[in-house]
Amino acid sequence: MDTTIDDRQRMESNQEGWNRRALAHVDSTYYQLDEFRAGKSSLRSLELAALGDVSGKDLLHLQCHIGLNAISWARLGANVTAVDFAEQALEVGRELARGLHVDIRFVHANIYDLPQVLEGSFDIVYTDYGVLNLLPDLSGWARVIAHFLKPGGVFHIVEIHPIIGAFAEVGGELRLRPGLFGTGPLENDITLTYGDKYEEALQIDTYKQHSWPWTISRVMTALIQAGLRIETFTEVPVDCRQRFSSMVRDEQDEGFWRLPGDPLPLTWTCSARKPA
Repeated sequence: MDTTIDDRQRMESNQEGWNRRALAHVDSTYYQLDEFRAGKSSLRSLELAALGDVSGKDLLHLQCHIGLNAISWARLGANVTAVDFAEQALEVGRELARGLHVDIRFVHANIYDLPQVLEGSFDIVYTDYGVLNLLPDLSGWARVIAHFLKPGGVFHIVEIHPIIGAFAEVGGELRLRPGLFGTGPLENDITLTYGDKYEEALQIDTYKQHSWPWTISRVMTALIQAGLRIETFTEVPVDCRQRFSSMVRDEQDEGFWRLPGDPLPLTWTCSARKPA
């Protein structure tokens, strides 16, 4: 870890990396843009069940990446504002939205700067899949969420379970490794970005990614300390992509993958309300 740079610079390095990922994701099997343009929703049953009917509601999607889920929520009738720190990712999202005639406001901002660049409040604040590990400050993140929620509004998160980081796959078997209660920032050279299947990862120009491993308890504490009331919490043995080669497609829901025998929670969800 380079101790001579601060968290803002670390996030800028991540931002450049996610711009590179966005360009690769145009051809990613995870996003399936041809099917998406033809009308397929990118939303899975887990997030649809968590949010319910969004028609007519003002929805703020944080860390939206290339915007597929934001566009999908808009297709379901939500008034969507979508935010990300990677400008190239937002350009992909804007182009998709224009081509699909979907009205979305895209905002380019570091999440911690958002109260200075965006006005208004929302019925729903939403974020999903692989977002927390890019945040150096959970308390600041939770305060941003509380700032943008209307009284009575609800925050929803669907996120990769941190227990996955405690395992490595060796010879097709999962083996425990230290690290679940580690602290960040961690620094890794990233040369690949994900596809739907394990072997469908795409090559990208190398960048340094800085990440912060957060336990669910610390996330919950940050939301509570920001004044939100936890209403629901779930853990499920399914994942949005094939993260380990031993994972198999979910027979009941093609949008998910699972480990044989369901030995671990792979995804978690939480809903938290701002008091009216």
